[in-house]
Amino acid sequence: MKITAMKAAGLRGMTPEGGWANEIRPDDCIHTLVVVYTDEGVTGWGSAFTNDLLVQGALQVLEPLFLGENPLEPSRVSEKLHANTFWMGRGGSITHAISGIDIALWDIFGKVTGQPVGRLLGGRYRERIRPYASLLMEEPIPLAEHLHAIQELGFRAFKIGWGPFGRQNFALDEKIVRSAREAVGSDALLMVDAGASDAFWRQGYKWALRTAHMLKDYGVEWFEEPLPPDNLSDYILLRNNSSVPIAGGEVLTRRQSFIPWLRNAAFDIV
Repeated sequence: MKITAMKAAGLRGMTPEGGWANEIRPDDCIHTLVVVYTDEGVTGWGSAFTNDLLVQGALQVLEPLFLGENPLEPSRVSEKLHANTFWMGRGGSITHAISGIDIALWDIFGKVTGQPVGRLLGGRYRERIRPYASLLMEEPIPLAEHLHAIQELGFRAFKIGWGPFGRQNFALDEKIVRSAREAVGSDALLMVDAGASDAFWRQGYKWALRTAHMLKDYGVEWFEEPLPPDNLSDYILLRNNSSVPIAGGEVLTRRQSFIPWLRNAAFDIV
């Protein structure tokens, strides 16, 4: 089996409101599908959280490296693409495109072998997991109504994030969290995501520490992305002094980028 072509298709028209820089409009593409074609008719699908024009450009650059390759060797093919493009910017658009390709190659491998990709990657360590519903924060009353509706679907864990949280005043922040806790009840898991990777995030360490102590009072399971994503020193300080576990790392690209954060114990949850 050989790779014959790859294409990218951007998803448009459903960009979620809230938590985005003003420059991002509802019709902008922030997520791109990648499809890998083979000479035996098996196709694989992957995705990358980035603009489709960037992925399309990357595929043109990568084409001489992947044409004719064996899609049943996803780790080797992906490493070949990485190793031959390191000088184009590690962690940038090329890397994002390769991640979509890698997912698509594993998809093909799973289809050909008739095995779940999770098994091919090493196997399952548990048969059941608890899913959580993730939704944008709103003003307290509509947020509570939204949470009630989701709870009726059977969810018992919820993550609320972005919206007005950390963007107006501390009193509103606490009112939102109190409303959410009252809506879901004391037995449900509740997590809070500040979304500090937002453009021009204005809060710092003191706000994050004060907010963490407040979240403790409402039994919040973890506090996600409370600081700008490059502020390693303050994340270390916050994690050492926070009353609740600190989660982060969603904007880090390449496994090597995680090393200083893990070595310095900047996160409780990656």
